Amino acid sequence: MKGPERTRIARLWKREVLSHRAWGRHALFILASLTIGLVAWYFQLAEHWGERWFAFLKGDDAWLGGTWRMPRPLGTIVPMIWVTGSMLLIVVLRDRYFRGTEGTGIPQTIATLKTHDVAIRDRMLSPRILVGKVLLLTIGLFSGMTLGREGPSVHVGAALMHMITKWGRFPAHLVQRGLILGGGGAGIAAAFNAPIAGICFTFEEIARSFEKKNVGTVIRSVIISSIFIVIVLGKDYLFYGKVDSNDGNWTLGEWASVLLIGVVGGFLGGIFAQCTIKGSGVASRCMQWNKWMTPLLIGAALGIVGFVSDGESYGSGYQQTRGILLDGEVYPWYYAPLTAMASFLTLISGIPGGLFDPSLAVGAGLGQSMLPVMSMISPGLEPESVIMMFMVAYFAGVVQSPITCAIIMVEMTGARYLTLPLLGVSVTAYECSRLVCHTSLYEALANLFLARVGQPESLDSPSQTKS
Repeated sequence: MKGPERTRIARLWKREVLSHRAWGRHALFILASLTIGLVAWYFQLAEHWGERWFAFLKGDDAWLGGTWRMPRPLGTIVPMIWVTGSMLLIVVLRDRYFRGTEGTGIPQTIATLKTHDVAIRDRMLSPRILVGKVLLLTIGLFSGMTLGREGPSVHVGAALMHMITKWGRFPAHLVQRGLILGGGGAGIAAAFNAPIAGICFTFEEIARSFEKKNVGTVIRSVIISSIFIVIVLGKDYLFYGKVDSNDGNWTLGEWASVLLIGVVGGFLGGIFAQCTIKGSGVASRCMQWNKWMTPLLIGAALGIVGFVSDGESYGSGYQQTRGILLDGEVYPWYYAPLTAMASFLTLISGIPGGLFDPSLAVGAGLGQSMLPVMSMISPGLEPESVIMMFMVAYFAGVVQSPITCAIIMVEMTGARYLTLPLLGVSVTAYECSRLVCHTSLYEALANLFLARVGQPESLDSPSQTKS
């Protein structure tokens, strides 16, 4: 080994391993990764208690083991009023105190990587944004709105990782992209206990490219946050639970069903994504016109959809999806379109909340409705396989991240036997979705967000703006 090379390696060891600054950086990184796992666990607990609270409001359950239940007439009216008032409350708090928290959180994280303005990036990933995202999502989870928690987990993760760059000296490539990507991937991984999907989503959707110099940072953050979730929830924890099946060697007709499901789910998901992009722009202009009437109307529309669906469209859809997939529960044909409508209304409102859970719920409802048709086309397929393929197809159509959509379903159910069919469905759906929605949903929403925050004061609270 030549002298210059030996010197370079010695400096590398000193910078990354032997110096106190290196150990300080590693400690900050580990702490931030563990905190991401902690926040994801908190979101899961908040979702659980929010579902119990809303079940009490609907009259489906007594609160905290008591005996009193909401009378049936009130169990219909109170949830409608509650979701309407909650929408107004979240929008008012968001616009008055937490500007920059709007949206699922994934487009905002993508936007931080697009902008070259350090000041804007600092505001988009500030402690105020982090607190606001946690607070407003918590209110949303107790409100009955049709939203998930993965998007805010990504935004919070990116914010936490960005914040540690203010407390320690990190290489420039980590400050600019690596830590933000790592935080976002850790948020996805911890939200679903899906580390491989978290890594894939980071490069497939957030970065939109494979970045070799940042891959180690992403993997380490995902591993640490996932270890926290495993310690808390157990090594056998699966998001939906174990899906057992005897499907193995597929016939040609069964493989043909992969193409059919991918086409149907992809086009429907693409239509939803395109409607959401257009609707978000319209809703944003309406918010500027009247910041009180617009959220009240959107909240009232959510209440009406909840009334028509007999309360099934309220919430993330996790319990309904799990019931369809594992317990064979049957929902009416209109469950999927009404849940999609509720998810659409929630997304265009711009309140903090994700779309993973609602999209998977729509896919599960769609798959259950299509079971009679699929049994005629491919009678050998088990219902669970059909439902999971529709979930992946619709989800891939919405977000246009085919690798992530297939892998996350495998990790959430342990159904490794379906890896190839799910990949086939996902890629087919992706290609079909692009025909109706040329720019992916997250990319388009990130561009809309950047257009709104072109002026730095648009991310500041009123008090900061005045100063």
